[in-house]
Amino acid sequence: MDLRATVLWTAVKRRLLRDRPFVIAITGSIAKTSTKQAVGAVLRAAYGEKQVRVGFGNLNTELGVPLAILGFELDFYQMKVSWQWAIILIQALWAGLFGRLPRYLVLEMGAERPGDLAKLTAFVKPDIGVVTVIGEAHLMNYSSQEALANEKAEVVRAVKPNGVAVIYHRGPFRDLLVNAAAVPVVEFDCDVADIARTVAMTIGRQLEIEEERITRALASTWQPAGRMRIIEGEYTVIDDSYNASPTSMRSALEQLSKGTGRRVAVLGAMLELGDNEERFHEEVGQYARKHADYIIAIGELAKHYRADEWYETSDEAAAKVVAFLRKGDSILVKGSHGIRTDKIVEAIT
Repeated sequence: MDLRATVLWTAVKRRLLRDRPFVIAITGSIAKTSTKQAVGAVLRAAYGEKQVRVGFGNLNTELGVPLAILGFELDFYQMKVSWQWAIILIQALWAGLFGRLPRYLVLEMGAERPGDLAKLTAFVKPDIGVVTVIGEAHLMNYSSQEALANEKAEVVRAVKPNGVAVIYHRGPFRDLLVNAAAVPVVEFDCDVADIARTVAMTIGRQLEIEEERITRALASTWQPAGRMRIIEGEYTVIDDSYNASPTSMRSALEQLSKGTGRRVAVLGAMLELGDNEERFHEEVGQYARKHADYIIAIGELAKHYRADEWYETSDEAAAKVVAFLRKGDSILVKGSHGIRTDKIVEAIT
């Protein structure tokens, strides 16, 4: 653990011991952030804004989770110089000494390398541990999907004795997760595109929140930008541009297939997939041709989609996509964060 993480967790441990918040920890290969936002919306509707803290953005790492717990709203990946970090660490220590945590914390926990989730759950024991879907994301540093599933299972292993584990009934590693849990398991079942709402409803019911309040909360605007956000206008845009994996690509393409007019898929490359990255892109390309009328690909690996058009960068693609669209089209924009397909959404809207 580097010095920054040591300082941050020192501050957080003090507050966790003193304030004892109810912790909901969410992991999975897809839908972590949108599920976090949906759960937060339900809890805020029930208990009020001041009683609930939802981790900002994707603060889900050894450095990000303590910042999320303390209420920071920043992208620490943009911290390029040491004095910026010095200010953050001073503020974190102050918050650890004199701040106060809300009653509920809704946190996202990510895993890029083996052992990441074990480190996080050693500090933060969830009252409710959620695993959304375990897919092919972030496989670069794992030997197999099962190895990744074992990593994700750390969140249910760490649930407090009186807590609950919430897992996806249809997942390929459902049995592994059930066996990993030493607490009651609540399973949810839905299409992948509906995971965020379904988990939020499941947790709301576990906390005995009124059904009407849950429904009203989920009818509000809680979807984060770039994560299955539907934008209606001259055409319908499915903005799922924040990130991509084979599992989430298939889910988004299924959503596109329900659209009206021409169904246009703008697909950026999927990064961090390890040795099988070319095969994953070929398989997604085959799936896309069954669900879209026209496919536009972006990025070197995206050549393996065998799309109707290919561009090296999202900047190049943006103007061409806008010119190509017709009134009434349905368009999906999706790709790994490094491809920056969000620029295409900005150009369209």
